[in-house]
Amino acid sequence: MSGPDYQIFDVSHAIGAGTETYPGLPAPRVEILIDYEASRARYGGKSEFLITGYHMCGNTGTYVDAPIHRHRGGVDLAGIPIERLVHVPVVLIDASTLSDRGIGPELFAGLDLTDKAVIIRSDWSRHFGTPQYFKPNPHLTEAACRLLVSHAPAIVGIDSVNIDDMADPTRPAHTLLLGAGIPICEHLTKLDTLTGRSEFFHAAPVAWRGGATSPVRAYVMRGN
Repeated sequence: MSGPDYQIFDVSHAIGAGTETYPGLPAPRVEILIDYEASRARYGGKSEFLITGYHMCGNTGTYVDAPIHRHRGGVDLAGIPIERLVHVPVVLIDASTLSDRGIGPELFAGLDLTDKAVIIRSDWSRHFGTPQYFKPNPHLTEAACRLLVSHAPAIVGIDSVNIDDMADPTRPAHTLLLGAGIPICEHLTKLDTLTGRSEFFHAAPVAWRGGATSPVRAYVMRGN
């Protein structure tokens, strides 16, 4: 999609009933509360509406983690400053050709990361919806996370099943980034459409008091 001064790139996964995002977590389900036929009687046959309920875990599709996801007493989704979530300048990190799953600090060296959306492209999202997606995944190393925290980005996103190595129960990326108040966006996709030039990241979740994670419609705006 484009306008006179910008282009928009959708970088979020579509979700529906049964979508599996993370192993062991419940898949979403859809409930029809009022269908078209039932609603017509309410409006004297002059109009009709479909009203549905969508029941899902916060960790579904492309989602944002708030600090409370990892740390007791951390900021919840409603408490994340909106300026960390919308129209944030993008720094694109291309890790798609690395032979090692661990994404280290060398890819971030010398970059201006402060108050930026640091978006990490691994291309792991091509496996979304398949068993391969849940196998050993690209992730940030602890050293990379310590560097990121020292530069205070607004948000950090990745197109992998987890920003951490799922085999590491210490979860250093979640621990360090969320501990520093830096929200995380996981399960991004189509990052090969980005350039990292004149681009702005948007990923605002529901302003949910007490909420730890929430699906988002993540997108990037690029100036023409």
